Amino acid sequence: MKSQLSIVEKRAISSKNLQNRLNLNKKLGTKDLSKWLFKRYKINRGDKILELGCGIGGHVIKESSLVGTKGFILATDYSKKSLKLLKKKIKNKNVEVKCIPMDDISSLLSYKKIKFNKIISSYALYYAKNPLKVIKSSSFFLKKNGSFLITAPCYPHTLTEFASSQKTLPKIAKKYIDFSQKNLEKFLNEKKIKYKSYNFKNTLKFKDENDLLDFYRSTVFYNKKSEKSLSRIFRKSKKRLGYFNILKSAKLYKFKYIS
Repeated sequence: MKSQLSIVEKRAISSKNLQNRLNLNKKLGTKDLSKWLFKRYKINRGDKILELGCGIGGHVIKESSLVGTKGFILATDYSKKSLKLLKKKIKNKNVEVKCIPMDDISSLLSYKKIKFNKIISSYALYYAKNPLKVIKSSSFFLKKNGSFLITAPCYPHTLTEFASSQKTLPKIAKKYIDFSQKNLEKFLNEKKIKYKSYNFKNTLKFKDENDLLDFYRSTVFYNKKSEKSLSRIFRKSKKRLGYFNILKSAKLYKFKYIS
């Protein structure tokens, strides 16, 4: 059966693209998102955690170590390739991996009958067809004092703004970056759900044009027609400053929700 995923959606779940972005973030970024997040996750020994859209599982491996033998991680993602890479890295028995769309998570949880201390999704929940419905349905599987920890991109975001200026930003990609402030915050406010939000900003300093184009090609808003324009912008900045900066912004939301 032929895949019904759009080009943008295929890029979004690509393990190759994800690994490339992670590598360049680590190489050129001023801040480490994972360290920043884990300071705010406050994971305890014995915690049971649901990961929605775990990707290649860098966070899952760390969570597995933190929760210990009495804890449990249910790691879910829609990319078989990403989960295959994750399985190779798993050393502890407290991780279960499932290939499933986020929109179908409630059926899996109903079968599992597990209550979680934390439901975590980092740069992933907005890929669901109906992310707010995913929150509603999975909320029933939080423990009494359990929390959602949702991280999503937001503005300012240099490459998204570049794509928008070039009129090459796909509608679905715009929907992804608009999710946190236009959808999630609206939902939380309408439901009168108390939440805490934390702002994260990371600057990637590019001195090599190939690194910049490599990074751009691995994003969901890549468009080949815009490569020359981005190269021109890079060269002007490189001549003037010696580098070209890309700013990436994100928000972490922490809240409890039982409808």
